[in-house]
Amino acid sequence: MKKMLALACSLGLAASLMTGCNSKTEDVAASTAASAATEAAKTETPAAGSGTMIALITMDSIDQHWVTLNEGAQKAAGELGVTVQFMAPNTKDDAQQIECVNNAVSAGAKAIIVAANGPDAISSALKEAQSSGVKIVYVDSPANVDAEATFSTDNKAAGKTAGEEMLKALSAAGVTSGSIGVINVNAATDSCVMREEGFR
Repeated sequence: MKKMLALACSLGLAASLMTGCNSKTEDVAASTAASAATEAAKTETPAAGSGTMIALITMDSIDQHWVTLNEGAQKAAGELGVTVQFMAPNTKDDAQQIECVNNAVSAGAKAIIVAANGPDAISSALKEAQSSGVKIVYVDSPANVDAEATFSTDNKAAGKTAGEEMLKALSAAGVTSGSIGVINVNAATDSCVMREEGFR
């Protein structure tokens, strides 16, 4: 379990850095947590991680954010002596993400690190996974199922920062009135909902 938590902490730190977290306090806290978890994992015997498979299920497999997250996961897995299987669907599709969860359980995953497309769609599949003894960890976007941990940017604060920066840019360009259009990626995804709310 320590190795799975160490991997999750490493992914959480990577996710924070990739989404533009610029708070020194958050960076130090995340770095400290990742370092502590990694050190704890090193104290285990090498055999403890042998044969341990962790599934990484993101919203899709082509977005650069998820590609980079997987690269970080593979690096951390190599350092910790576990296997991470990237099982993301090709596109953001609830049915495919549910299938990935089911496939992870069938493949013997000890844990699933998941960025849920929406809070409800994969909840039943995740509950079934938990009933099989699989640990659930969220990265970026949770579902409505309790998990061991959630690693995410404060998306509402990030959206607020984006809105403030846009207002500064418009003001600098002499634009003082008008409308701003918002095109969201997915109206059901928690991270997207929070970013839009903060932006507004």
